[in-house]
Amino acid sequence: MVYYPVPMHLQEAYKFYGYKKGDLPISEELSHSVISLPMHTELSTEQLEYICNCVKEFFHNR
Repeated sequence: MVYYPVPMHLQEAYKFYGYKKGDLPISEELSHSVISLPMHTELSTEQLEYICNCVKEFFHNR
């Protein structure tokens, strides 16, 4: 899941800064490609291993 699909400089709350689409291309690209990993203090060792293995497999197969 992507939690911030719109980069900060394009959000309504920051409109007063005057940025427009294309001004910060890296931020814009990352807002479409960053993933959010499940994390909280109650994850079991088994769940952590599963998450880590999935991430490793993803990058190994790229």
